[in-house]
Amino acid sequence: MGKFQYLLLISVAFAGLTASCGRAADFASELDYLQEFPVVLSASRLSQPLSETPNAVTVIDRAMIKASGFRTVPDLFRLVPGMYVGYQDGHTPIVAYHGSTDHYSRRMQVLVDGRSVYLPPYSSVNWEDIPLHIADIERIEVVRGPAAASYGANSLQGVINIITRDASSAGGTRVSVAKGNGGISDVSAHLGSNSAGLDYRVTLAYRADNGFDTSVLNDGTATRLANLRANFHPNSSDSFDLQLGYNEGVRSEGIAGRTTDPFGDIRTSSNFQQVSWLHALPQFDEFKLNYYHIFQSSRDFLTSSYGNVAVHRQELELQHTLNSGASNRLVWGGGVRSDTANAPSVFASKQSFHQSRLFAHDEWRMVESAVLNVGAMLENDGMGHRNTSPRVSLNYHFTQQHTLRAGTSVAYRSPAMAEEKIYIPGQYLALGGLRPEKVHSKEIGYLGEFNTNRVTVDVKAYYDRVSDIIFTDPSPLAPPFFDGKPYGLSNLLSATYRGFEGTLKHKWGEKSNLVFNFSRQLASCSVTGMLREPVFLPTLQGIAASCPSMVPRNSGSILLAQQVTDDIQFSAGYYHQGKMQIIYTQAPELMMRRLDLRVARTFGKPDENGGGEVALVVQNALRDNHTEYTVVPQTSGQIIFNRRAYLTATLGF
Repeated sequence: MGKFQYLLLISVAFAGLTASCGRAADFASELDYLQEFPVVLSASRLSQPLSETPNAVTVIDRAMIKASGFRTVPDLFRLVPGMYVGYQDGHTPIVAYHGSTDHYSRRMQVLVDGRSVYLPPYSSVNWEDIPLHIADIERIEVVRGPAAASYGANSLQGVINIITRDASSAGGTRVSVAKGNGGISDVSAHLGSNSAGLDYRVTLAYRADNGFDTSVLNDGTATRLANLRANFHPNSSDSFDLQLGYNEGVRSEGIAGRTTDPFGDIRTSSNFQQVSWLHALPQFDEFKLNYYHIFQSSRDFLTSSYGNVAVHRQELELQHTLNSGASNRLVWGGGVRSDTANAPSVFASKQSFHQSRLFAHDEWRMVESAVLNVGAMLENDGMGHRNTSPRVSLNYHFTQQHTLRAGTSVAYRSPAMAEEKIYIPGQYLALGGLRPEKVHSKEIGYLGEFNTNRVTVDVKAYYDRVSDIIFTDPSPLAPPFFDGKPYGLSNLLSATYRGFEGTLKHKWGEKSNLVFNFSRQLASCSVTGMLREPVFLPTLQGIAASCPSMVPRNSGSILLAQQVTDDIQFSAGYYHQGKMQIIYTQAPELMMRRLDLRVARTFGKPDENGGGEVALVVQNALRDNHTEYTVVPQTSGQIIFNRRAYLTATLGF
């Protein structure tokens, strides 16, 4: 039996075991289970406790966000086991999961209140250009595993679902400022109001810093954003949610001493409009209709209009949730999406794709102790591919506090618009006809509670086989091998990712807790496609051979939050990431051992008028000498991310 093949056997064994079990009296009711574990929404589109989801899920709540001291959203994913966070420069973060640490991280779907921000032309996330302030986040649910059955193509390795604060949660006005070294200068204002039929909240913010502490990179950034969320609820059955957002930024670019990358600025702009209608039906059934439009653009003043990019996305989705019986729930629906990109530096002409999908997910409580989740997505990606992504999992509660989960799924990543249609004279010419990347995933997990719910453990082992990986298909561009064909892209590689990861949480008191995350992952790759020029086969084989070093074998984090006195809180975050080699960089990324500290003092009642908080944050307190993800060659002793310290002050009135 091959490694990890026992996962499917255990799934079958669980099914046989639970089929023969009656409704034992010593098992708690469904309500009891719901009370034990946090309830999440992202894994299956159904509200479920963590112990009954079809995938492993990490929840980052407001308390963790505050204790971390982070200023930007991407840094929060250091708190997710198995996730990689790096920076190409001071304003270009890389967020990836299970080995996908290339520049664009194309295999992780990212949603903000159900709005996909995983955009063309490269199918990537421009984190700095999302009109989202970190203080407006209610929670983040990270589905750690393929979730195409729920969210379609590009959920090949997981889903990040950012859920912002509801309009009804904001009342009054709060102003925050932050100032520190490295050019850190932030200010934000949050205001809102609640009434019988209408709630709203508004955020205005500015964030700036000088980027990395190095003279090699010109990577400062300044961002201005505004967003509005309003909720109109005319009766007990209907709710209308409106969201608007705008973001503009200046991103400094350039590398010292490199004539092809002179110092200059890129100006970015983005906005979105989103409206949702939720209609409640009897028996807790509901309809939800959601529409949104996103516009995102960037303008490079060094290269005239040739360097400009403008992207539009529109999407309409209908979802119906119904309780089809005392032991069964179903959610189904469909959607259509239109993507348009005008990028003269990437395409010969304006590009558009139109996609459609149908999905369904069923949760069946077979017996009191066993829950079966079955779902699938049928999708037309607008490039000639019709993919079906199925998923099945079984969760078995062998006691009220201890659960085993086993599951398997198939998911796809459609080629990015640029991969399918890129045209850069003399450099790249898309060959077309790319197949979607495909993953077959198996996992087994355990969730347990000890010491009267003060300690929880969530671990999983996994085996992911990714095939048809899209990679550069080189062709000689210079004599004596010149053949008139520039570089293209083909389905050339397969990869296997396997390992185990998990989270341990310990709580004491009302506001003190410890969160420990760990991950160990192994990777291997092989050449499975045909190159246009066989002379490059040894080079591609060398890349495949170095695949194991392209993931951090060991990584983890510890976040401690301690309520020292009634008005003083201390928190510390330790982040570890093993040495690795990024495929597009010239030097390895060294082991990272970073310590962040935060001390805060509250006055009055922080959430009421006259209340507030003052905090000191020190990042990389021990001045760990590690390099970041960057294409700039590193020199001995050069610190890419230096120690940073900043003060924050918040006042409510």
